Amino acid sequence: MKPPTSEDITRQLQQAHFPQKHRCDLAAASVGDTPMMVSLEQLRPYELNPRVVRNPLYDDIKASIRERGLDQPPAITRRPNEAHFIIRNGGNTRLSILGELWQETREERFFRIHCLFRPWQSEAHALLGHLAESDLHGQLTFIERALAVAKLKDMFQLGDTRLTQRELATRLSEGGYPISQSHISRMFDALEHLFPVIPQVLYAGLGKPAIGRLITLRRRAESIWNQYFGSPDQFPLLWFEVLSAFDGEKPELDASELQDELIARMAVTLEQTPRLLALELHQGQRPPPPALPGESPAASTTLERQTAALKKEPEPEPAEALQPLQAPRLPEIRQALGNGPLPDKPLEKLKEASSPVGAAPSRPASLDDISDLRANCAALAADLAAYADASDMISPLADGLGFTLSPGYGERLSPRHTGIQLLLSALLRLQDDVTWKERQPLPAALFGQLLIGVYDLPFTDRPALTVGLERLPDAQLEQLFRLIRHARQLIELTLSSTR
Repeated sequence: MKPPTSEDITRQLQQAHFPQKHRCDLAAASVGDTPMMVSLEQLRPYELNPRVVRNPLYDDIKASIRERGLDQPPAITRRPNEAHFIIRNGGNTRLSILGELWQETREERFFRIHCLFRPWQSEAHALLGHLAESDLHGQLTFIERALAVAKLKDMFQLGDTRLTQRELATRLSEGGYPISQSHISRMFDALEHLFPVIPQVLYAGLGKPAIGRLITLRRRAESIWNQYFGSPDQFPLLWFEVLSAFDGEKPELDASELQDELIARMAVTLEQTPRLLALELHQGQRPPPPALPGESPAASTTLERQTAALKKEPEPEPAEALQPLQAPRLPEIRQALGNGPLPDKPLEKLKEASSPVGAAPSRPASLDDISDLRANCAALAADLAAYADASDMISPLADGLGFTLSPGYGERLSPRHTGIQLLLSALLRLQDDVTWKERQPLPAALFGQLLIGVYDLPFTDRPALTVGLERLPDAQLEQLFRLIRHARQLIELTLSSTR
């Protein structure tokens, strides 16, 4: 008995796969890769094709097929118990073009095409083949790839099986689609946080770098939101509301405008200034400092959680509205502290009464010494506040560092006001009378900008970064250093007097 020819195999496949006039015999033949002739009526596109938008090379491919025909036969397969064939991997664009050319020309070469039949394996195998082929030749958009990867994850997770992103990356690589876990993570973030509200921009072709910047912006903004104890349920809604205004049919998005709008909306809800939140956002763009010798990498994170826990104490009831205060001068501070005239005691004399923390003082500290230092600290803080045209910022105290920040001082902020506000609030200790909202860390960008202005200078690997705050003049810088020096001596004297 002579072996079957290719025509015999094709006839056998057609009898097995095509519906007859009054019945449908679907007993499939056990054959491997087999060339065969198929008409457009017998062929269907793959329903789960990752490509959603029109192939950008569609017109070029159509012109090539019109002139030269198909360069290579498309691979086809057939699901069990189905009468029609489907494209096995890639080729859906070519099938659509053949249909158009057949309608336009009625030429037989566009209606009956040579194909390569391969037996059906699984739905996941088919989708993975289309993803790999389309991504290689068809320039899939980022969101099309993300949707296909998410669909494949669902197919791989049978029953109660749950795949981690790393396991999913392994399965995809084994199937011929190598991809990293970090790329999968970015895909799923885009599907969760971007796709519901800006599908047009994503389908238009918003690229991986821009998507990465949006995801990073959202993550940092949410971190700042949590830092200021915003309601966790409100941030996703706020993000969607702001982002939805930027959807459109072009593959571009103004991230700077989005960031400004997001910060403005956050500032209203969190009752903070947009400038402060922008500084926090810039600070979050820098890598964390390296761990100290003997310190675990998680130590700084633990410290941040402890600091947040200290901040999260009940906020005091709002005080009655205060009338604006004039800048408190030394005589007024003396009177407020009830200490009478302040003797013109040189700084060296005050220093003699103190000693390094942990060492025995040369002589017992007097209450007058401590009161004098508190008055000096309050006066210097008042001078700095007056420089910022914020005389109502400082209120003298009879304990602590001798001053605190007045309620309502942050309602009208200028760049100069913001800088002095954060400098003074950074000096005040947690036990001083400052509500948790004023106990903010001093961002590194602000520190450098106020003291040396380094963030106005260009760098070799990045453009100049300006945070909008002016450098302290020499006179105010000297006042700041004197305030720090007095505060250190005050703490030393306070500790030595309690021994």
